[in-house]
Amino acid sequence: MEKIVYTREPGDSEIKVWFAAMMRFFDDGLRRVRDIVVSALGMILLAPFFFLVVFVIRRDSPGPIFYKGLRVGKNGRLFKILKFRTMYENPASLNGARITAKDDPRITPLGRFLRDTKLNELPQLWNVFVGDMSLVGPRPEDPEIASHWPEEVRREILSVRPGITSPASVLYRNEEEMLQSRNVMERYLWDILPSKLRLDQLYVRNRSLWTDFDVLFWTAVVLLPRLKNYVVPEHLLYWGPLARFLNRYFIWFLADFVVAFFAVGIAGVLRRLSGPLDLGIELSLGIAFIIATMFSLINALTGINRVEWSRASAAEAMDLAVSTGLVTLILFLVNLFLPGGTLLPPIVLVAAGMFAYIGFVAVRYQNRLIGGLAERWLQVRGDKVKTLGERVLIVGAGQTARFGIWLLRNGDLARAFTPVGLIDDNPRKIGTVVDGLPVIGRTDQIPALVKQYDVGLILFAISDIRPEHSERILALCRQPDARLILMPEVLDSLKAHFPTDGQSREELAEKVLRNTLYDRLTGAYNRQHFMRLLDRETQRARRYRNSLSLIVMMVDYLWPDEATRSAAITAQILKAISERALRDIREIDAIGRLDEKIFGILLPETSIEGANLVAERLQVRLCSAPVWTDRGPLGVDVVMGVACLDGSLEQESVFERAFQAMKIAADSRPQ
Repeated sequence: MEKIVYTREPGDSEIKVWFAAMMRFFDDGLRRVRDIVVSALGMILLAPFFFLVVFVIRRDSPGPIFYKGLRVGKNGRLFKILKFRTMYENPASLNGARITAKDDPRITPLGRFLRDTKLNELPQLWNVFVGDMSLVGPRPEDPEIASHWPEEVRREILSVRPGITSPASVLYRNEEEMLQSRNVMERYLWDILPSKLRLDQLYVRNRSLWTDFDVLFWTAVVLLPRLKNYVVPEHLLYWGPLARFLNRYFIWFLADFVVAFFAVGIAGVLRRLSGPLDLGIELSLGIAFIIATMFSLINALTGINRVEWSRASAAEAMDLAVSTGLVTLILFLVNLFLPGGTLLPPIVLVAAGMFAYIGFVAVRYQNRLIGGLAERWLQVRGDKVKTLGERVLIVGAGQTARFGIWLLRNGDLARAFTPVGLIDDNPRKIGTVVDGLPVIGRTDQIPALVKQYDVGLILFAISDIRPEHSERILALCRQPDARLILMPEVLDSLKAHFPTDGQSREELAEKVLRNTLYDRLTGAYNRQHFMRLLDRETQRARRYRNSLSLIVMMVDYLWPDEATRSAAITAQILKAISERALRDIREIDAIGRLDEKIFGILLPETSIEGANLVAERLQVRLCSAPVWTDRGPLGVDVVMGVACLDGSLEQESVFERAFQAMKIAADSRPQ
């Protein structure tokens, strides 16, 4: 069985954790049974085709029929993967690069066809049958390439069996065409591999039996000749048509059918108190089926089925009331005008509709029953006014985002701003509705969504996130011409006034102070506080006639020519450089992050000669050793400019002179 992985969230009970683990165990067991059955049937049904391919390979070029390559499997266990041979059997093929590009001379003419159609992968059904692989899972990688994976990523991806296909395989099905350069291996390791690892991590975190069938469906779709260029939306690979149908339609239909059956039964029992009535089990089941079917259809047409009910506001209860009312009205009129007379007393249908509504709300809201039906009416009345406000895009879909939604919808802000949607990287949330707002995309789509929806304000509302990831998302938020507000800082300020158990007011106040003074990623002072320090030290130096020097430095790093720069790698390098600089300056000195890759170092009581010596020492310390990142060690380049305060310079002049000196030094560097 696969390793049971369940991420416990705050507030989860022991029963919920146990139930989730049991469901994962059951899901993994079914997946293994599916793999055995499908792989066995596949090998039997495809046996004639296999013999044909064997015959053609024999005629095409000398050598073995199968390629047996070493791959890394579950928990790091090595195994030999089976493929139809697609290369010439010679030393160049055996000792060449582990990655192939388009027009690779090692590939035979027949091998090119087998690779383009992915038919060379079919022998892996045997690997699936014996348990080395699964039908769906992260693609098994060569041990040499897998050695470049970050340890945390390696541990997560290798916790499951590798597969014949995966979301990464679908999105990178034309990988060989993308690798049309001399440095194939370097381009793969720097550009393609990180993206594939991210996709594999998403699969491991969101996989289930039903999402596996979605991946198999999309694999079949993109292999069709007419659809080979179709770009599958990334989130649909993890939350595709089958998974959506089951979770948004079928499961809710079953729940609504049970609720409707009990509602009809209760209404019939109450009617029997005032007179004879015998509905019968068959009639009750039939009416319940009709109610559940009509209710599901109306919810699908109106989009109610897209609501994520675990995070729904009380206002969505009004939408359920409208759907239930329509179903009850239709059944009431049909029953009233039946040719043979009414089938049921009208009061029974009305009562069944009321009880069904209570049940529909109960199963969706659980313990959060009716608590604000009037909110929906107020929102409907205010829609025309709210559309005049500035459009807001909210990055995040958790607690901080919901707090931001509440702020934008209440008081004067409701007239000034119009939220257009939420951004979240969880594929299961794409297309859902949280507190009345749709989740419209992923973080990498922020610049395009800002342009599409004409957004003027971006609300960054993700609290629990690593600084490197935060830096990547904030870099995307700063690309378009829109204002940016960091919501976690606002929320931290409010929490400082209302401390909870186990977290003192002093701890919260200290966190607010850190947010105000320091850059979250690097630990250096932020620009605003650094400029305040520069102003204060300038006045102090003038008062006591002391020296004051400033170093402005720009950080860069060596990157392969044809590779795309990564925001996450940039963040790791900036953090490492800041830490090195902090260790190498005095306690009275200060370092601040002035721009994305620009730092300032304030040197009180330091002459221009001393500042130049400090700059030279820092240049050596910062650049002498590479920085270790997720892509391996990277060389760092730092360009510096130095200025010193004298009687003719103001604060701005010191900064401008140091900045200009840095630019001159950068321009004089050989390209």
